[in-house]
Amino acid sequence: MKDLIDNLHDLHLKVGLPSLSKISAKSGKRTDDGYLSTSTISYVMTEPRLPNSHTMQRLVALLVEFAPAGSMDLDKTVIRFIDLWTVAARAETDPPPSLRVQELLKTGNAYLRLAEQYQKVERMAGRVFSQRTIANEWAYVAELSAPLLGDGHPVTVEARERAGAESD
Repeated sequence: MKDLIDNLHDLHLKVGLPSLSKISAKSGKRTDDGYLSTSTISYVMTEPRLPNSHTMQRLVALLVEFAPAGSMDLDKTVIRFIDLWTVAARAETDPPPSLRVQELLKTGNAYLRLAEQYQKVERMAGRVFSQRTIANEWAYVAELSAPLLGDGHPVTVEARERAGAESD
């Protein structure tokens, strides 16, 4: 997502930093299809949430219109932003592993299994599953981690705490 926003800001800079009002005015009237309000433009360029693809493409096309004639290829620019948007969309649906999982992945096979299980439960907890199911999964993480890391290790302790909290 950061790459998408950074590239939008770079494009905005390359075309002379037109104001949001000018960009909005170039998009047409409020009643026109494809109209972008200043608040929508601001959202697309600043929010850490992914905008819809159509709105992002419309904004890119509008920004390219501010570039000096012939200095920017609209199709290539839009395709580049579609690619950036696709990467951001994939990252949003499959977020990177937490720091704890990244730490566990650096070690041997038994640790790899533990890391995979830990990551699975983190993902499950972010979706709609029964609290009992989540508690059982955290209990399994604790069961895997105790012999590898020890009963007092933060991963084991955390998994046991989460298993207890989820079952309440």
